[in-house]
Amino acid sequence: MELPVFNHPPSDRIIVVGAGIVGSCLASFLSKSLGSRIILIDRDIRGLPGSTGHAPGFVGQYNEIPSLTELAKRSVSYYTSQGEMGFQNVGGLEIGDGLAKRAEAAHSAGLESRLLNRQQVLDLASIFVREEYLAKEGNAGLFFPADGTANAKIVTHTEQDKAKANGAIFINADVTSYDQGVNGWSIKTPLGLIEAQKVVFCTGIWASQLLPRLEHSVVTVSHPYSYSTPHEARPTQSPFIRWPQKHVYARDHGLEDGLGSYAHAPIKVPKENHGDTAYGSWEDSFNDVLSDGYALLPQNIAEKFDEGRKFNGLFSVTPDGLPLVGEVKAGSYCAVGVWVTHAAGSARLLADMILGVSKEQDAYLRKDLDPRRFEGVEGVEDKAILEKRSLAKYNDIYNNEA
Repeated sequence: MELPVFNHPPSDRIIVVGAGIVGSCLASFLSKSLGSRIILIDRDIRGLPGSTGHAPGFVGQYNEIPSLTELAKRSVSYYTSQGEMGFQNVGGLEIGDGLAKRAEAAHSAGLESRLLNRQQVLDLASIFVREEYLAKEGNAGLFFPADGTANAKIVTHTEQDKAKANGAIFINADVTSYDQGVNGWSIKTPLGLIEAQKVVFCTGIWASQLLPRLEHSVVTVSHPYSYSTPHEARPTQSPFIRWPQKHVYARDHGLEDGLGSYAHAPIKVPKENHGDTAYGSWEDSFNDVLSDGYALLPQNIAEKFDEGRKFNGLFSVTPDGLPLVGEVKAGSYCAVGVWVTHAAGSARLLADMILGVSKEQDAYLRKDLDPRRFEGVEGVEDKAILEKRSLAKYNDIYNNEA
């Protein structure tokens, strides 16, 4: 296998490293105006070995961090334009305490939400909700009708198809190293050297390997997710469910149900343990973690997880819960630590930066997501604090992340 013949000189090329949902959306956006000047590189472009390949696809728009709410709203708007195959507007339901406050905050953020009583929750999502765990009086649930579930693989493949149709060049190869020269960047692959004016790293859990300066501001963690045994398709799909205080979430995948949990101490995965895929070794402690989650479900649903499949899906967290999106150094950019919830919005923002489009209304997003915002922290002790904050965000998912 050899490198393709490029139609443009290095000074006109932009390389996107990483073909997950962020990198593929970015390649799609950039190639719309730049065509074959865009080169997308991944070890397996269609196979999606990164976090995109196992993403549960919960897309909740409200977040206590305004930048994440805005990115989610933009992402949902874009996913919706792709049609129902990539994004299904089934809504999102929260069960727990503090619902009235979240409803008010969501309304202030321009998002529709509805407080539900016990019976309304059961009418909407009896498949996943046990009646005895619902408040008998007052607010039993909070429903976000504009939220939904994304099939990250379909969204990503759709964007890849668009990029391909626009003329973008795809290369299946590992990036082993890169160097900055006087006239741009040289990307080394087993197929040979590729030169370009700009390079963008959308590499998920592998970001710290290719960008060592981000090592302490993006940390890889383990996360258990499980699928039930198959079932017949239901007449209508249930909203996805979150129990924020329990750190548990569940969804209807169509022919299977899924459940994941953050109710455990964060487990860091050192960069030397990052394999060729974003799947980690199973932690025995996850069995009890998931069992506690299944206990929130009606028994007939919980039983279907006994013989189902489960895995340890790796993803990245940052010290403030925000992704790293923007210019790392002259001609070098990144978009890492990005969830499916915010992927399209983040990719569009980065595409505008690369194309030199500076929208005044996006100034706060560019500042909040600046990948250099943690730089200046010197000494091992301070870097350890950054890592500690990142790991704390794992357990803070449902206080800030919707």
